[in-house]
Amino acid sequence: MKSKIISFIITKGLIIGGLFMLLIAVIVLNNGVVKKRITEQNKIVTAKVLETPKDCDNLGQRGGYYKLTFNGQVFLKKGNRIICETIIGKSDVDVLTNENEDKIVFLNEYEESNDFWSGIILGIIGIVIAYKGWKK
Repeated sequence: MKSKIISFIITKGLIIGGLFMLLIAVIVLNNGVVKKRITEQNKIVTAKVLETPKDCDNLGQRGGYYKLTFNGQVFLKKGNRIICETIIGKSDVDVLTNENEDKIVFLNEYEESNDFWSGIILGIIGIVIAYKGWKK
């Protein structure tokens, strides 16, 4: 009896976990599409730099965070060392925006983006996990 309950919980957990991973994959892919569209529109604007990391050498693997303001909105953007070196010490920076001017992307952010591959791999793993749970 106890093993049936545990098996039921594991099966449902695999299904729910796989579907959750699939949802995250869709979000990641959507972010990649948004960055691609903004990059293709090539609408360059100037944003005011509010905060940058103190030092580009100590960003770590995850990169640093940058606070920019544009069109009355504050944006918190994540970026790597290359982006840090182009922004640090500046009061203004050129960025790309969409038609509504409610999203911004660094000029070279999409080229370095792995959103599509990450989303696809995460989605495939999520489907496999959910399928294994469903099959049990």
